[in-house]
Amino acid sequence: MLFILKPFSDPKTAMTQSCQTRSYKYHVVFIAVIAAFLIRFIRTSNENVDVHVEGYVDTRFEKVREVFRQNLISGWERDGGALAVYHKGKLVVDLWGGYADKESDRKWKRDTMNIAFSSSKAVGAVCIAMLVDRGHLSYDDLLVKFWPEFGKMGKENVTVQMIMSHTSGLVIVDTPISFEDALDHKRMSKILEEQSPYWAPGEHLGYHAVTYGWLVDQIVRRADPKKRSIGTFLKEEITDKHGLEFYFGLPLEMAHRVARLNSANIWHRIDEFMTDPGNIDYLHILKDSLTTQYLLKMASNPSWMQTVFKVTMNNPELYMLEQPAALGIGTARDMAKLFELLLDEKIVSKATLDLISKPYIKKNDIVTGVCFERGFGFTYLPVTKNESTYTLVGHAGLGGQNMRYDRENDLAFAYLSNGLKGGLGDSARTYVLLKEAIYDSVFNS
Repeated sequence: MLFILKPFSDPKTAMTQSCQTRSYKYHVVFIAVIAAFLIRFIRTSNENVDVHVEGYVDTRFEKVREVFRQNLISGWERDGGALAVYHKGKLVVDLWGGYADKESDRKWKRDTMNIAFSSSKAVGAVCIAMLVDRGHLSYDDLLVKFWPEFGKMGKENVTVQMIMSHTSGLVIVDTPISFEDALDHKRMSKILEEQSPYWAPGEHLGYHAVTYGWLVDQIVRRADPKKRSIGTFLKEEITDKHGLEFYFGLPLEMAHRVARLNSANIWHRIDEFMTDPGNIDYLHILKDSLTTQYLLKMASNPSWMQTVFKVTMNNPELYMLEQPAALGIGTARDMAKLFELLLDEKIVSKATLDLISKPYIKKNDIVTGVCFERGFGFTYLPVTKNESTYTLVGHAGLGGQNMRYDRENDLAFAYLSNGLKGGLGDSARTYVLLKEAIYDSVFNS
C-alpha cells in the first residue's frame, strides 16, 4: 500500500494532523507494550505449570533438557517440539514434548513427525552431494549438459552451484502453479524451462525459497543413472539403508503421525519483537513490498502453500509432494542422525565432505536483506565459544526449524516445532536458547 503525502493549505490543520498522527503512533506503541507485558505476566504466572516432556539426555547435557522444558513452560514454545543431538557419534539428547495437536490434546510422541520447511533444503543438498561424490554430477556443470531444454530465456549459463547457492536468478516462477502441476514433474520441467531469471545468473544472491525444490528434483532425475525422483533417491540411497524416517513424499497412510502446524498470531509476533526487535526485518519487508515484491510473489505462488493467514500446509495431500525446498517430513532424531552419518563419512567421502563444509559465496541476499554465507545447498553460520569460532553447516526452516552440523566439534543436531514463530529459524528464540545450551554442555563437560 502506498501513502502519498500532500502539503496542507492551512498550517494549523497540518499541525493538528501531525499531532493526531503522532498521538496515534504513541497509542499503537503503548498498546503493543501493554500486550507484551500481559503476555509475559501470564508466562511468569505459569512458571510452576507441569509440561509434557519425555526422552533421554546424557548427564552432561542436562541443561539442554531444562531449557527445552522452560521453553514450553514460558509459552515461547507454545505447542510442541523435538530436539536431537549427536556428539562424537553418540546420541546425547533425544527429547520431545508439548502437543502435536493442542486443540485435540494430542501429545507429541517419540515417533511424531513434523514438516521441516526449509531445513528440507539441507537434505536435498545431501542428495546432490551424493551424486557429485559418485561422479554423476559436478557443481560446476551447466544444467544444459543434462537438461538441454533448460537452456533458453537467458538460462544457458546456469550451473548446478548457482542453483545450490541461490544465485541463478530463478527466485520466483511467474506461471501460477497448480497442485496438479506440482504433482507432475514433467509439467514442472516445462514451467521451469520457460521461466526467465530475475537477474543475470551469478550476478546476485537471492533466496530461492520454493523454486530450489523443483530445480533440485529435476537435477536429480537427470543426473541419477536410474533417473529416480529425489524422494525415491533419498529413500533408496539413505533412509532405508540407515533406518531413518525422513521423506520427500510422505505416504498418505503415515499422515496421522505429523504434528499439526499453528501459525503465530499478532500477539505472538509482538512478544517476539519485544524480546528481540531484530528478529524480523520489518523495514526490509516494507521496502520489498514497495519495490521488487520478491517476498510477496513467493508467498502467493503457489497459492495453496500458506502458513500465515491460513495454514494449508496441514493438508495431508501436500505431504505427498516431493518438494525438497519446504516439504521434507520426518523426526528431529533422524534428521540429526543423517548429519551424524554425513560427519562419519557414511554418506559421502572425506573429499566431498571437505568441499561442502566450506561456503562458496558470502554476499548480501537481495530477497531477505541478510548477508549470507551459502554454497552447495547449505548456509554457514559462525558460533563463538571460549574465544574460538566454529561453523554450523545446515539450513534453518520457517517457524523455528533447524538442522545443523559442526565438524570441528563432531556435533550434529536438529530441532522441529509445530508452533510456528514469526522469525527465521536461526533467530527463533527457542532455537537460540537450545543452541546456546548445547554448546555450553559440549564445552563444560
